Amino acid sequence: MEKTPTQTPEPIIGIAFPRILLPRPDVDLHKWAVIACDQFTSQPEVWKALERSIGDSPSTLHCIYPECYLGSPDEEERINRIHQKMREYLDRGILRETEPGVVLVERATPYTRRRGMVIALDLEQYDYRTGTKPLIRPTEQTVLERLPPRVKIRRGAQIEFPHTLVLLNDSHTQVVDTLFELFTHTLPTYDVDLLLEAGRVRGWFVPETKAKNILEGLIRQTLEHNSFLYAVGDGNHSLASAKSFWEELKLQLPPQQQATHPARYTLVELVSLFHTGIQFHPIHRILYHVEPSQFLEFLRAYFPVNIQTARSFSELKNKVAEHPFLIGLVGQEKLHTVQFIEPAAPTVVEVVQMAVESYRSSRPDIRVDYIHGDESLRSLILEQNTLGIYLPGLPREQLFPLIEAQGVLPRKAFSIGEAVEKRFYLEGRKISIF
Repeated sequence: MEKTPTQTPEPIIGIAFPRILLPRPDVDLHKWAVIACDQFTSQPEVWKALERSIGDSPSTLHCIYPECYLGSPDEEERINRIHQKMREYLDRGILRETEPGVVLVERATPYTRRRGMVIALDLEQYDYRTGTKPLIRPTEQTVLERLPPRVKIRRGAQIEFPHTLVLLNDSHTQVVDTLFELFTHTLPTYDVDLLLEAGRVRGWFVPETKAKNILEGLIRQTLEHNSFLYAVGDGNHSLASAKSFWEELKLQLPPQQQATHPARYTLVELVSLFHTGIQFHPIHRILYHVEPSQFLEFLRAYFPVNIQTARSFSELKNKVAEHPFLIGLVGQEKLHTVQFIEPAAPTVVEVVQMAVESYRSSRPDIRVDYIHGDESLRSLILEQNTLGIYLPGLPREQLFPLIEAQGVLPRKAFSIGEAVEKRFYLEGRKISIF
């Protein structure tokens, strides 16, 4: 008797076509779109200026929590205002929901141009816990203490606005580029100059009925050549917060609702790691309440290092660029380069993280901040007992092999572009059924 051939199951590709919320035509998109909440954490004056410029106009500024304010005495009041504003924008028709589909996004920045698409990813295919190897993977260690305020915002929110950039392991950049070639020959759905002189963004909405077969076929082809497809580029803790909230919520749902509930998915911008517009930049460190000379002595005592004085910031940058395990120390008066001779980790950012954490273990008053951009680092070294750590960039082609080999990188290991190149909130999506 002839056996009936078994059908090979379709591979899980982790995407869904969401109904996307976009502002109605009379909304001023220049004021509506605001940069990611985790930028300018040491420069609250930037956020104050945005608040003055935007005022009471409809804006995603009123629906996010800038991280420079985390821990402030009015935290609960801020979160309540966010939830209230989301409800207001839905009730007043400020936001309108599309049919299921994707938005193709072209972002021009002062430095480059990139392409991506706004789509939903399945949180069941993502896990930030150590030792897991899901289809969608974090790129940096999740600091669990950073999740509660973000989860609290999501717990009472009817809408999510994404600033997460997810990198697609697509060496030929065919997934996003193919959709652009097919669907961007018409006028864009939106086209706006961004605040902070951050460039311009255009978006084309494409319904699921047109994009589904093409996109899913391209992703399946890509999956055939890779062990995993997606790595979080920006917004690791935002995605981890969405996951944490979903794990909490799904315990309250019957199986049928777990499969379809909107909070199971999260909106992201998906970009190819190998697109020419994706440039990796370092994220520098600033140590507050530290005497630079004492940190130098600590490094000499506990690490095999070669420390030299640099005559200028440009000389320091050039030397750091020439060696994979060399960093710069930027003080008010002196500049130094530090070469780690016998590094104890595969990347210099891991070695620096170990050194900083070891130094802080006996000095709990030291505060660390993470800075995007060379000039931002220099401008913040204005006080006594402040030290900047200038880091090299991570070659992007190393990212997926490193994640496959060791799991995650330390916090803030790299940045996609400069600070003003970060994603601006514009599209949204309902995550509540009420």
